[in-house]
Amino acid sequence: MEIALEVLAEHRRHEDSAVTVTVSLYNYCDYVLPCLESVKTQTMSDLDLIVVDDYSADGGSYVVARWMEENKERFGRCMLARHTENRGLAAARNTAFARARTEYVFVCDADNMLYPRCLQQLAAALDMTAASFAYCQLEQFGAVSGVQNIHAWNPDGLREGNKIDAMALLRRSVWQAAGGYSNDMPAMGWEDFDLWFKIARMKGWGVQVPEILARYRVHLDSMIHSVTNQSADRLWDYLRSRHSDFFRVQ
Repeated sequence: MEIALEVLAEHRRHEDSAVTVTVSLYNYCDYVLPCLESVKTQTMSDLDLIVVDDYSADGGSYVVARWMEENKERFGRCMLARHTENRGLAAARNTAFARARTEYVFVCDADNMLYPRCLQQLAAALDMTAASFAYCQLEQFGAVSGVQNIHAWNPDGLREGNKIDAMALLRRSVWQAAGGYSNDMPAMGWEDFDLWFKIARMKGWGVQVPEILARYRVHLDSMIHSVTNQSADRLWDYLRSRHSDFFRVQ
């Protein structure tokens, strides 16, 4: 079903960007500017930016629109789109991918941040391999300190849990071939986990760049803690049903 969408801002300078950064925004007005500033300071020069607001109620769209007007010369193309009703994280990410024009697309939530070399290093990893996506190690900050995304791609290990965060650089063609992020999951939060199963079924794979190149904000009241973790049993049932071949005992 077509998702009703408003394009609140769009600026174009050229069509030669190598990477599109997509930012999903939902009631994170207080966090989105540091995220956008971290995208602006990337060492990769040719970038596009797409922010999808999933019907926030805190005025985040106005903050992003002002920032884009002030920083539009940094990007080949930047767009702010807003769903006319709340559709969930999978829909927001799919909306962004569908409007990207570059082959490489980076997935980011509005409360996370990138270190300056992040996109340069991830794009180089895809340029040098046939990997479906590239990901880096992440510095946890906020309520928890630590490092995540420390494991190499292992499709056989998917049945044990998700070791790779959604913050990754994907080939847009792989997202399309996999059918995008699933909209029918019983709760939000594991859309990326489900996508890794779909990519693995296609014999795709992820390449890890073993550097800390981005920051992952941990909230104790985040969606993961308040919604996703409460629905873990139902989410596992969904994954076992949809990807049963990965759960068969060898």
